[in-house]
Amino acid sequence: MTSIRKTISTLGAALGVALAIGAAGAANADDKVATRTEGKTPTWPGISSSALEKFGGEAGVHNWVEALFYYIMLDNRINKIFIEHGNVARQIALNTELEQMVLGGPVKYEGASMSAAHGDLGITLTQFNAVVEAAYNACERVNTPYSVCNQLIAALAPFERVIVTR
Repeated sequence: MTSIRKTISTLGAALGVALAIGAAGAANADDKVATRTEGKTPTWPGISSSALEKFGGEAGVHNWVEALFYYIMLDNRINKIFIEHGNVARQIALNTELEQMVLGGPVKYEGASMSAAHGDLGITLTQFNAVVEAAYNACERVNTPYSVCNQLIAALAPFERVIVTR
């Protein structure tokens, strides 16, 4: 049970990064993730080349992100962060770009660097875990297998340290 909680905590932090980026502006030129522009974006290490296809392509990723925000907006532990820090429709668009890019889609992510997007938000681990819950609920809602969702969430895990600031 403890290892499951650790895994969920790590995955939660990673997903939280992806979700709050809509609060910030343009991409940071030093952020290698945000500035990939040539050809098909390579998938993150550990993600299969068919991950985007398994997610249902660009439309599947968009549907998942919309479902994710549906659950985020229902959750009083986290919805205020998303409401207070920007246009939710823009956040959905930026997160759709990011998720598609991480899964190997030919997308240019137009959002801010992870540290710039989250630096002033005061995110707690409890809030990250709430986002993870929303992510898994979104997987169920759009019938995306957990194994596919886990690939995406794990790929975002290295950003945990720039998200939790409280």
